Amino acid sequence: MKKTFRLSLLLALLVGLLSLSVVASAAPRALGGFSKQMHQKCETGRDVRGEHELLLSKWAGLAVNAEIRRDYPLLAKAIEKINQREWRRIQQVQEKLKGEAIAFRQNDLKYYHPLSYEFDVQMRRADTVAVSFLQQEYTGSSGVHGMYAWEGVNLDPLTGANIPLSAVVKDREALVKTICKQLRQDYPHSSFDGLEAKLQKEASSDTLNWTLDPRGITFYFNPYEIASYAEGLLMATILFREQPELFNIAYQQTAAAYAQPFSAYYPLTTSLKDNGKRDVIEVVQMDGAVRVRLNGQDTVIAANLTDLEPVLIHMEDGRNYLYIDGNGKDSVRQTLVVQLGAKSARYISTLPYSFRHTIAVAPAMQEYWNFLTNPNGFYIDRKGAFTSTTKTDICAVGEKGELTFG
Repeated sequence: MKKTFRLSLLLALLVGLLSLSVVASAAPRALGGFSKQMHQKCETGRDVRGEHELLLSKWAGLAVNAEIRRDYPLLAKAIEKINQREWRRIQQVQEKLKGEAIAFRQNDLKYYHPLSYEFDVQMRRADTVAVSFLQQEYTGSSGVHGMYAWEGVNLDPLTGANIPLSAVVKDREALVKTICKQLRQDYPHSSFDGLEAKLQKEASSDTLNWTLDPRGITFYFNPYEIASYAEGLLMATILFREQPELFNIAYQQTAAAYAQPFSAYYPLTTSLKDNGKRDVIEVVQMDGAVRVRLNGQDTVIAANLTDLEPVLIHMEDGRNYLYIDGNGKDSVRQTLVVQLGAKSARYISTLPYSFRHTIAVAPAMQEYWNFLTNPNGFYIDRKGAFTSTTKTDICAVGEKGELTFG
């Protein structure tokens, strides 16, 4: 009887260990269900010169759907805590700027203008290994120019805990050398005085600013951090396949199919074939057209769109697309479908859909944005006027880049 019990216990332990091994070795899969709600506020004042605007604010916070809350409750809780913390800070910033605007108007009768504040979020990676996103902040004050900053947030989807750089990178000294080399290669006209010492200090204290991408890791350097304001935001992307020995293998694993939103006007560095070869993608709004630049080769699409929101889509069979959501005539948004080839991009079609979701609630309009991070299942809205309530469909990317429903 004791032998039978011991054998059963041993078998149970072996089954448990095998199950853990399967889970640990399971290929990552993309996660969907992330969105943001946009909020706007205009602070006004009145003095002897009349009523006037003091502060124009626009901000957003990351949100998750019911499936993420059910399957990843600790992640959902962590995101909510981040939102609460940022909202308290945003309120403080708004009050400070409002006071500055009042003083500005009193002291400068000729050149007064309302101040502005924006806080936005953008996904970079969302899968069962990591959820990574950017917080983007801009402050337009009474000074010579506004100030902006990007901050990366990297979360473990199971625990909701912040992923430290030390968990991703094996050798931080070698990492700093790689970042410095990449910065000098990407920005050859910058001097970067004392760059190595500064980055070594930040790496040792785990204060480098970064996000995990599907194909690598991107570091962000805000104005004045390593270069002048005029040089703007600087980025350095290190691909996993370029130096695999530098990174923990767990974070190099990427979902077979994924989607990665990125900012127009800032290049996205990736590896479309995941072979260590760099691919640089840029999407730029032009007068009456949209320009897609892939590795220096331009494709100009005759589309009069503004406020571009591009997404890189990589399918399991190796196909790569861009979905470029843009604002068209009468504020009706649409999405361009572009296929990315080995050497150039090719326009395919225009979809009467947008990732913007609006709800008509008098007297205001509620505006939401759905993030495309899983091309095999995502939310997208049939186009409609900004003042109307749009209808959301659940879609996937088809064989030719088109939407499939079901």
